[in-house]
Amino acid sequence: MEEPNVTANDAAYANVYAPLDGRWAGEFIIYEHPQGQSYVVDIPMELHAEFLQTMPLKESNRIQVEQEYISKSPYFQTVNIRDSYAADGKIESIESHGVNKVQDGKLWCIVQKPDEKIIHQGSAPKPNVIVWQGSDEMPFRKELFYETVHKDTYEIIGYGYYGEDNPDKSPRLWFHGKYQRVKNDQK
Repeated sequence: MEEPNVTANDAAYANVYAPLDGRWAGEFIIYEHPQGQSYVVDIPMELHAEFLQTMPLKESNRIQVEQEYISKSPYFQTVNIRDSYAADGKIESIESHGVNKVQDGKLWCIVQKPDEKIIHQGSAPKPNVIVWQGSDEMPFRKELFYETVHKDTYEIIGYGYYGEDNPDKSPRLWFHGKYQRVKNDQK
């Protein structure tokens, strides 16, 4: 993907993606609520791991993740992702490529997976935090990810609705990703 032209509306987001620059590795865990969508929960604006611990979630999948972010400008960043997970007794890996960009005063994350393109629009409610949201109709998908980047840790808390899920009810699926910055000692 090509870097879009920078406009005056983009200036407020200069270097918003810079804290992600570098390589990261960790786990992304998918949880399912045992009551499906028949429970009720008030979802806070700021999502943290402690909030997930207040629910009786059951792990349904665990993905080993490696990511590399490279800022090409204060408004455009490339990302390469490798997800590895156990399937049928062996380890499967998929690679995805994408960009984080500021365009026309909006934050965008576009990731091309082997079988689909994911597009999320973002907001930056405070330093080192990006909230991504995206949805599609066919097949139905609605997601929210609250991402917090510190010097050496990167955490994602989120939830999603898929298929026959009702977006007016509490989410059936929840996510927690926690990554560590990978040191590159080779100079």
